[in-house]
Amino acid sequence: MKKLLLLSALISSNVLAANDVILNKVTLFLKGAELQGQSIVSLKKGENAIVLTGIANGAKANSISIGFNNNNVKVLSTSLNKNYVDNDEQNHDTKPLLEKLQQLQEKYDITAIQLKAVSEQINLLQGNHLDQLTKVTNDNVNGMKNILDFIKANLVSALSEQYTLEKEVQQLEQQIEQCQEEFEKLARTTKNLTNAIDVKVYSDQDITLPITLSYVTNEASWNPTYDVRVDDINSPVQLTYKAEIHQNSGLDWKNIDFKLSTSNPSEGITAPNLSPWYIKTSNPDMGDYRLGIGYPLLEDRDDMMSLSHTNTVNNATINTLGISTIFEVILPYTIKSNTNDNILILQNREVVANYHYVATPKINNYVYLQAQITDWDRLNLLPGKLTVFFNGSYIGESFIDTKYIKDTLDIALGRDKNILINRNRNVNETSKPSFFGNNISQKYAYTIDVKNSKSLPIDIIVYDQLPVILNKAISLDDVKYGNADYDKDTGKLTWKFNLNPNESKNLNLSFKLSYSKDDVDDIIGL
Repeated sequence: MKKLLLLSALISSNVLAANDVILNKVTLFLKGAELQGQSIVSLKKGENAIVLTGIANGAKANSISIGFNNNNVKVLSTSLNKNYVDNDEQNHDTKPLLEKLQQLQEKYDITAIQLKAVSEQINLLQGNHLDQLTKVTNDNVNGMKNILDFIKANLVSALSEQYTLEKEVQQLEQQIEQCQEEFEKLARTTKNLTNAIDVKVYSDQDITLPITLSYVTNEASWNPTYDVRVDDINSPVQLTYKAEIHQNSGLDWKNIDFKLSTSNPSEGITAPNLSPWYIKTSNPDMGDYRLGIGYPLLEDRDDMMSLSHTNTVNNATINTLGISTIFEVILPYTIKSNTNDNILILQNREVVANYHYVATPKINNYVYLQAQITDWDRLNLLPGKLTVFFNGSYIGESFIDTKYIKDTLDIALGRDKNILINRNRNVNETSKPSFFGNNISQKYAYTIDVKNSKSLPIDIIVYDQLPVILNKAISLDDVKYGNADYDKDTGKLTWKFNLNPNESKNLNLSFKLSYSKDDVDDIIGL
């Protein structure tokens, strides 16, 4: 049938042969990924147009890099084609209908041949050669009767067969037409638009050679996450560094050479410049002493501290020689597209830690265990979610933000109910407001009781505070806080001490506030 032939021609048409790029290497950034792959191309002498397929979603045109490793081949131009029609995929989707169409065509051809043969038989029986038969048997009446009986019997059979075959041919024609309509509809709806890279090159000779391609896609990222496991306060911290990988590139990353980088290509790479810092009065004509200050915001620097060497760890090698940290995954790795639950363990590390307890009884009567790590800058940490386990039990989640870590990294390990703490007002020393002339004075006194009910000695830090006076109309006097460290700028008090098993300790805090009775209604914070 002509319809089928036209359709077959439509399926096989293609302007340029596509060269599928085989992905073999991925460098995953915090946002984005660099993909590298290879294909084999055949070039003619002169200018050639190449179509590279198997390109990820979100590819950035200005990141495309092509290489041939052959001085006789020069790249003239590259361009990203986001509307490339993938005929191979289209043919794959329509293949079942095409096979059905071909089966119907074969059956139609066989039936048409059978119908033609029956039609020829009917023509013979209906009289094209009947006169000759009657002449031959004119003198034999019985012979004539036999011939007529023969024609009648065979003509009825032939006409019945012709009728059946004609009906079958009509049905096959209808089925073929219907199947072809379905095929054409599916071919239109499954017109697969995908990404491709068009490359123009010039070759000095006919040659077949490999072509390498690299580019950056925005459709992938990774986040650092951590597990902290502590057996007891006499054991080191077991730190597990993990990568939570997201990739929606449209390509499956199968058995690839895989790296994780702490770089983020979406961030700026140029150092900031300072603009002039102007200071002036807001109203120079009035001689106003108030200042108007304007200055630019500086970009945050990368607080990632690096070591100038390479460490071998469980599943990845850490390289910090460049401007970012690179985790080179030791084994080939596979990550399917459109998956967001890929967790890769990069390293397990035993870290020395000091353990202490902290409490702020003014806020609540809980005591919290903390692990304090001093050499945190050697761990190649990035901001990320932290999951804590203590003595084999899940404790909770926290967050590491390296921008705000100073000398030590403090990791919260949860509450310890075996250490008791209470903060109560000392009624024997606390006084009611007293009046001296135009001034009001009042003394405040508190007692903090701490007890270690554990069978082990502990180090504990207790926080409290004194009020910070912002107005000279209020005075802070008779301050007593024992051996606590006092920060005058914030009013913070810090007690650091040891408690043996079943040992108790009392901390005392007192102060007096004085102010004018005329300012009572204006005082904020009491």
